[in-house]
Amino acid sequence: MRAELRAWAETLRARAEAHGLSFPPVLFQEVEPEEMAMLAAYGGFPRRYPHWRFGSEYLRQREVYRYGLGRIYELVVNTVPVQAYLLKGNTPLAQKLVMAHVYAHADFFQNNLAFRPTPKDMLDEMAHHAAYVERAMERHGARSVEEFLDMALSLETLIDPHAPYIQRPEEPEETPEPARLRVRPYLEPFVNPSPEPPKEAEEGASPKPLPPRPTRDLLGFLARHAPLAPWQKGILEIVREESLYFAPQGATKILNEGWATYWHTRLLLPLLTPEEAVEFAELQAGLLAARGFNPYRLGYLLLKEVEERWDKGRFGPEYEALPLGERLRYERPFGEGRKKLFQVRTVYTDLPFLEEFLTPEFALRHRLLLPEDLPRFEEAKRALLFRLTNLGYPVVELLDANYGNRGELLLEHLYEGMELDLKKTQAVLENLHRLWGRPVHLKTVVGGKETWLKAG
Repeated sequence: MRAELRAWAETLRARAEAHGLSFPPVLFQEVEPEEMAMLAAYGGFPRRYPHWRFGSEYLRQREVYRYGLGRIYELVVNTVPVQAYLLKGNTPLAQKLVMAHVYAHADFFQNNLAFRPTPKDMLDEMAHHAAYVERAMERHGARSVEEFLDMALSLETLIDPHAPYIQRPEEPEETPEPARLRVRPYLEPFVNPSPEPPKEAEEGASPKPLPPRPTRDLLGFLARHAPLAPWQKGILEIVREESLYFAPQGATKILNEGWATYWHTRLLLPLLTPEEAVEFAELQAGLLAARGFNPYRLGYLLLKEVEERWDKGRFGPEYEALPLGERLRYERPFGEGRKKLFQVRTVYTDLPFLEEFLTPEFALRHRLLLPEDLPRFEEAKRALLFRLTNLGYPVVELLDANYGNRGELLLEHLYEGMELDLKKTQAVLENLHRLWGRPVHLKTVVGGKETWLKAG
C-alpha cells in the first residue's frame, strides 16, 4: 500500500480507538478491478474450492464494473488479522472513507455477539477446503465431485444458524462412545466415522427417535448419518461450515453497514478540507440514496435515531405513554446516546434491532411512509421482519429420520404465510433423496391447506 494511504490508515486507526472502537490488526491491500471481481466472487477470500458458480459470479462482477453499472469500493473479511481490499483507481478521498468504514466493520466483527463463534482463521480454512475438494476431484473424478457439490450447495440454507451457540449432545448417550479425536469438521468422516443410518426396525421393536428432537441442521445430520462415502460427508461438512461462517453477516447486514457508515462519517469528516468535504458529500449521497431497500441507509439513520433518543431521553414508560405527536417533540436531557450505540452494536442483530427501534416516529421523520399510511405501519414492519427471518429462507425442520419405521425422512416447513416455490422445493427434495437413499417427505401449506410433497 502507498505511503500516503499507510499514513492515513494509521491516523484513522488512532481516531477509531480514541472513540472507543476496538479491533484486531487490519491489513489493507490495493487490488486491480479484475482481482476485486475475483475476490468478490469468492466472498472476499483469495482461494475457494473449484465450482462453476464462483466463475459465474466473477463474470457478473467483472461485467458490472466494465460497463459502469456499479463498483466495489472495498471488501473486508472477518478474520484475524482482518483482511481488507481497496480498489485501485479510487480517489484518495474514497480510499480514506473506505479505510474508516473498514475499521468500524472490524470493530463490529470483534464485538458483536453473533460473530463470537465464527472461526477467525477462515483464510486458512478456506484454503484447506479448496485443497480437500481438489484432492477429491483427483481421486474420484472432477465431474462426480462437482455433481455432488451441486447437490450439497442446493442444501446450503438447510442449517441451523444458532447451532454454534448450542452446547448439547444431539442424542442422549446410553453407553459411552469411543474417544473422538479433535479434527477439522470435514475430516470427521475419516477420523471419527459415524454409525450407519437407521434401518427398518424389527417388528415389535421400539426404535430410538432420530433425531431426538426436531432439528433445522439438516446438513449436519446428513454429514453424520447419510449412507455416503467419507469424501462426500467431508464435502457436506465443508458446505455447512462455510454457510455457518457467513450466516452472521447475513443476520447483521443492516446493523453492520449502519455502524460502519456512522463511524466513517464521524472519523473522517472533521479531517477533510472543504474540497474533500464536497466529494465526501457526493459519495455519502450515493451510499445513502433512498432507492429500494438500502441497508446502509436504514442502518445508519436508525443508529442516529437511537443515539438521539437516548441523548434526549426519548424512551421508557413515560415516553411510550405519550401520543405520537407529543413523542416527536419530547425532550428530556439524558446524554446516553453513544453508550446506547455501543450496547446495540454488541448484543443486537438485524431482527431485534428493527423490532425494537423501527418506530412510527422514525418512519414519519424519514418519510418511509406518509401520515395517512400510519395505520399500515405495523403490517409493513411485520413484512420487513419476516423478510429478514432466517436470512430470508424458508425454515424447514427434520422431524423424523425413521418415518413410518422405514428409515425415511420426514421434514416440516414452518409455514408463516409465505408459500414455498414448489419447483425449487421438489428439486431440493430430489437431491435429499439421492443423498439419503430413501424417500423424503415434506409437510407444508399450499393455498391454505396442509400439503405433502415427496421424493423417492
